[in-house]
Amino acid sequence: MSNTRLAIRYWAQATVRPAAAIRSLKAHPSKVAVAFWINLIFATLYTITVVIYTLIGRLPAFAPWIPIPAEQYYRYQALWTIPWGLATWIMMAGICHLLAIAGPRQRAGYHFEDALVVCGLAWIVPNFWLMWLPETLLVPLGIAWPAWVEIPRLMVIPPLWQTALVAVGLRITHETGWLRASLIGLLSVAVFFVMFLVFMR
Repeated sequence: MSNTRLAIRYWAQATVRPAAAIRSLKAHPSKVAVAFWINLIFATLYTITVVIYTLIGRLPAFAPWIPIPAEQYYRYQALWTIPWGLATWIMMAGICHLLAIAGPRQRAGYHFEDALVVCGLAWIVPNFWLMWLPETLLVPLGIAWPAWVEIPRLMVIPPLWQTALVAVGLRITHETGWLRASLIGLLSVAVFFVMFLVFMR
């Protein structure tokens, strides 16, 4: 089976059985390549959405932090969505790996590649279902939702889901305790959301 097909399979499995997906992908000889394809496919899908926004003349939902005119923002975002997505995945995995092995006790035998597996699934799965799917299928049609739906959809459910996935994953790959894994997940997700707020609209 090709790495792209494996990426889609693990992506789907992680939606309903994250522990099983992470455990299986961790043992796969092409795990880094598969995790890379999971992130590349998602970043490509988001780039397509940004191109659609550009074509329909949609403006960012809130003012950009980067000094680019709002009416041109999505045109530029289409250029950096893929490299931003891959860089954020690698940075998030680095944070998780370093914090998981840091401490007074020797923690040998744990690998950065496994953190790439965990974070590749942890930040893609929630963002696909709660952000990309509605923003791609509903927004171009002019369908909007009230603030009491929008705020949980963007700012509450995804970070909680991502934190939980990181915690589950680090328990498997780095044998961390639940509390430590959860705190690492929370910190790494917070860094991701800061990066998201800076670059993405």
